[in-house]
This record gives sequence, structure tokens and C-alpha cells, in this order.
Amino acid sequence: MENFLAKKLKRYREQHELTQKQLASILYVSDKTVSKWERGNGQPDIETLKKIAQLLETTVDDLLNEREPVYYFEYKSTLMIGMLPVLHIVIPNFLELIRTYGFKYSYFPILKKLPRAKGIISCGFLSTGIFSLGIFSRGIFSIGLLSLGVLSFGAVSGGLISFGSLSVGMITFGNFALGLLAFANLGIGYLSIGNLAIGRIAIGNQGAGTYALSLGNNLHDKDILAALQQVQQLNISSMVNDLLIQPIITFMQTPWIAIVFVSVVILLSLITIGGLGLGLMRIVQHNRNEKSWA
Repeated sequence: MENFLAKKLKRYREQHELTQKQLASILYVSDKTVSKWERGNGQPDIETLKKIAQLLETTVDDLLNEREPVYYFEYKSTLMIGMLPVLHIVIPNFLELIRTYGFKYSYFPILKKLPRAKGIISCGFLSTGIFSLGIFSRGIFSIGLLSLGVLSFGAVSGGLISFGSLSVGMITFGNFALGLLAFANLGIGYLSIGNLAIGRIAIGNQGAGTYALSLGNNLHDKDILAALQQVQQLNISSMVNDLLIQPIITFMQTPWIAIVFVSVVILLSLITIGGLGLGLMRIVQHNRNEKSWA
């Protein structure tokens, strides 16, 4: 155990830029004692060992058994496109985190230290990629609890086209949406459509804005379409009509456009989830190989 503890203490001290004297004061021992431990001579008593385990964010059992805790599993493909791997996955090992820290510890500071998944297809607590899936996700096509992307899905979502409970972007859909075009229960935008719509052009059960149409409970596709056509007759600029109103009318009148859009979203989702599945299989296979060699 002495050599294992020596390496762990020295690594911790160097990472945190501590002198032996500073580390000794934290552990309530002398700097000579720390120096002795780092040379692999002797070992602490059980009470000091508990302090060291807490400092190193591990357990006494792991120190005694010379076991390095594995807080995450990672797979990175060797195939690269440019500077990015085709697939990069970083999965937190929650069983190990619970075993080490229990349920009372806040895991967020630990999870923030995990490597960021970064690739063409990426998945992790922190994820950045063309196709990205994570708790905090950023990408061209992004799915996450907090998501940012060109096409973004999340509880809190931001992007060019954004779907989320709280959605911010150019074209937004959600319970609460803020954007140039907002479709939501509560929507705020230049053109807003929803239960409560607020904007320069607002169409909803209740609408508030320069051009507001309140439809009561008649918020159905045909009623929205009729309201948009009514807005076209108002004193709005031709640019607003050509860039906003007419494209929405065309979209609503042409079902195949919606079908193509949904199909593309499903395809992108399958690519992302398929990459995750492949990465997980590689991680499981790697762990099995390690155990067979042990």
C-alpha cells in the first residue's frame, strides 16, 4: 500500500500546487511525515487514513486495496474526420460515485471534472459534437437537459430551431418560447402563436400585440391558417409577409413538408442514439477484456 499511497499523495499535492508543509497542516501531521509517506516509508494510522481518503475523494477500502476508482467510462473511436473522432462517449459511473460519496454528496462538481465528450457523434455529461447527446449538450443537432444547437431539443433549449419546455431561438416551440417565431403555451416573439401569444403579430386563445387576434378556444389549424391569411390583409410590410407569414401558410397547407421535417429529425435522432449504442457496446466489450486479462 505504501507505494500506492505515495503516488496518490504526490499526485494530489502537485495537482493542487501544495508544498509538503501545506499538505501536512491539512492532515494535522508534520511535513517530515508527509515526506516519509511520499517516499513509500510507513503508512498513516486509521484516523489519518480516513482524512486522506476524504482528501483524495476515495474510500479507505480503495486505499488499502490499492484500487483506483473508475468514475467514468470512455470510448473514443480511432477513426477521425478532421480533428474530431467519429464517436466519443463519456458515461459517468454512478454506481462508483454512490459507493464513494453516498447519496448526501452533490455530484455536480465531480461531474464537471469529467472529460468533455467531443466528436462527430458525442455523448456525455458535457457533450459537444455534430450530433450531440448529453446533460449539457451543444452541437448542430443537439439533445440534452440543457441544449444548444442549430436544431435543438431539451428541457431548456436554444438554437436556430429550438424545442423545449423553455425554448429560445429563431424558431421556437415549447411551453414557454421566446423567438422571432414562437409557438407555445406562452409565446413571445415577432410572430407568436399559442394559448397566450405576445408579439407584434400575435395569434392565440389570448393575443396581445400590434396585430393581435384572440381566437378564444378555437385554436385549431384551420383557425390559425385563417388568422394568418387575415393578417396578410393588414398593413404589414411585404418583407414580413414574404419571410414569415407566407412560409408558415405554405408549411401548414403542404403536409409533405412537415412529414419530411419529422423524418429528418427521426433520422438524426437514430444516428445519435445509434452512435451511443455502439459506444456503449465497445465500453462493455473493453471492460470484459480487461477482466479476462486480470
